[in-house]
Amino acid sequence: MGTYTLAGLVCIFVIVAVAVGGLLAVRRWIQATDLKVHHDVTDPLSQVVGMMFAVLIGFMVSDAMQRFEEARATVQQEAASLADIFNLAGGMPKPARDQLRSTCITYAEQIINTEWPLLAQRQISVPTIRTYRSLWQQCVTFHPNDQAESNIQQVLLGSLTDMSDARRLRIEALHNGLPLALWWVLLAGGLATIIFTYFFGIKNTKLQVVMTAIVTLVICLNIFLLASFDDPFGGDVMVHPTAFEADLMMFKTQWDPSKDAEQDVVKP
Repeated sequence: MGTYTLAGLVCIFVIVAVAVGGLLAVRRWIQATDLKVHHDVTDPLSQVVGMMFAVLIGFMVSDAMQRFEEARATVQQEAASLADIFNLAGGMPKPARDQLRSTCITYAEQIINTEWPLLAQRQISVPTIRTYRSLWQQCVTFHPNDQAESNIQQVLLGSLTDMSDARRLRIEALHNGLPLALWWVLLAGGLATIIFTYFFGIKNTKLQVVMTAIVTLVICLNIFLLASFDDPFGGDVMVHPTAFEADLMMFKTQWDPSKDAEQDVVKP
């Protein structure tokens, strides 16, 4: 269990305990018989509040999960395009081929070891940006000697453009989380829904305590789910650089710069 998950569970436990404490305080102040008199009003109002909150949090969770999957697909596209660049470099003459492939390896290593930890802080790596610019410089300044190399350069630039677009989308995803105002609206809606459970005159107080605890737990779990998927590059539920790790394994296994040859065996 990760740190964020553990902290979230502790917060949920505390909130449930506070909600139950609030219920017990209200029951000492207002008797169940007094609450029953107003059931004709509190019942439809609580249904309206609960339904509106359920619709609100449902849309938010769905949007967060969609953005999470889009971020995952963007990372996979960036890694796939990087692999295409590495493979297409095989059709270039030396030393351009070795230089471009080495830059691809450096870029993958920097993404995994340097930039990925910074994404959780909504930052990007300056050295990785320099390597990224070096990829562009090497591809656009390459001068083909024949038609075959010219064709390779065209496809190479297409793959580099796809990688650049995916990189921009990945960086943009760092700032696509829910605005602070929506979090306050969500918390206020959850609080209102919980408070409405206090105004039902159930004779058995223990039963009402259980019901209030369950409602609070469900609300907290949904908000925790939303928070987990809202940031695709932070927390315990996050997009990992698995695609780049696969690229790096393939690069280093298939190509030996000292021998400048493709390896016959690829070990997973």
